[in-house]
Amino acid sequence: MSNRSVAVFDLGGVLIDWNPRHLYRKLFDGNDGAMEHFLATVCTPAWNAQQDAGRPFAEACASLKLEYPAYAELIDAWIQRQEEMVTGPIHGSVEILAELRARAVPIYALSNWSAETFPISLKRFEFLRWFQGVVLSGEVRLLKPDPRIFQHFFDTHGIDPADAVYIDDLKPNVQTAVSLGMHGILFTNPPALRNELIKLGLLDSIGKHAAPQIDHVAVWVGDLDRARAFYERWFKAKPGPMYSSSTRDFKSYFLSLGSGARLELMTAPGESPRPAHLAVSLGSREAVDRLVQEMETAGVRIVCRPRITGDGYYEAVIADSEGNLMEITA
Repeated sequence: MSNRSVAVFDLGGVLIDWNPRHLYRKLFDGNDGAMEHFLATVCTPAWNAQQDAGRPFAEACASLKLEYPAYAELIDAWIQRQEEMVTGPIHGSVEILAELRARAVPIYALSNWSAETFPISLKRFEFLRWFQGVVLSGEVRLLKPDPRIFQHFFDTHGIDPADAVYIDDLKPNVQTAVSLGMHGILFTNPPALRNELIKLGLLDSIGKHAAPQIDHVAVWVGDLDRARAFYERWFKAKPGPMYSSSTRDFKSYFLSLGSGARLELMTAPGESPRPAHLAVSLGSREAVDRLVQEMETAGVRIVCRPRITGDGYYEAVIADSEGNLMEITA
C-alpha cells in the first residue's frame, strides 16, 4: 500500500505547453532549418537556463546581441514575445491536477522558470493558483536537477520526501527526486500519468468518480479592487493574483475563505453588480462530458458546451430549472 500523499509537479512540459519553437517558427516563416540553427547556436537551452537561474533578461539579451548583432531582433523577441512560446495548458494534465485538488491531495509546483516571465503565465492560467506552494528556480537561483533546490522545497514547505510524488518530463530531474526519497514519475503523456497516480492511490480507478462539490460562487462587481479589499478586511479572504483575459476586457480575482468553496469577483464593461453563477466541480473532463450529454438529452438548456477556457478550466455552462447559470467544471 503506497504512503504517497503529496503531488509535486514540474510546469513546462507537464502542465503547460512551453516551447520557443511556437514563436520562432513564425519568425523564421516556417524555415525549420534556420530556426533550429538559431536555437542551437544563439538562443540556446544553456543560455535560457541562465535566466531560469535568475539572470535578468535585459542583461542576457544585451550580452547576446553584442555577440550576434545580426540576430538582435530575434534575440529581443525571446522576452518581448515570451507569451507566444506558450500555446496553452496540456489539457489532460490540468484535468488530473483538478482531480487531485478535488480529492484534497496537497499539490505543489517545483519548476525551472524565470522569475521575470512566470507572472505572464500566472496571469493567464488560473490553475497555477491552485498550488499550496510554488518554488521557482529563478527566485531561489538554483536549477534542477541540483539536489539543493529539492532540499529548499522540502524545507520551505515542510514536505517529507517519503510522502511525495514528483512529476517531471526530464529524466535527470526525476532521478534526483528519486535519489532524495521521492517517488518519481517521468511524464510522457496524461493517460500514462493518470495510470501511475491510480497505482499510487492518488486517483480513482477508471469508472470511479469524485463526488460533485461546489468549487466557487461568482459575482459581478463594479469596482474590482474595492470589492476585493472589502472581503479581505471583513472576512479575512486571501486573494490570488488578478486574472486578465487576453481576448476581452474581463478581469477577476479568486478569493479563498478557509478550506471551502471560493468566491470569484468579476468585472467587465456593461456588467452590473449582481450574482453571476455557481460552479460545481465533477473532478474530471470525462465526468463533465457525460453529465452535459445526459442533461442535453433530458432537455436541460446548455448555454455553453464543454471547452477549455482562457484561464485553463475545462467547463460547460448550463441553466438550471429557474434559469440560474451554473458552470460545470472538471
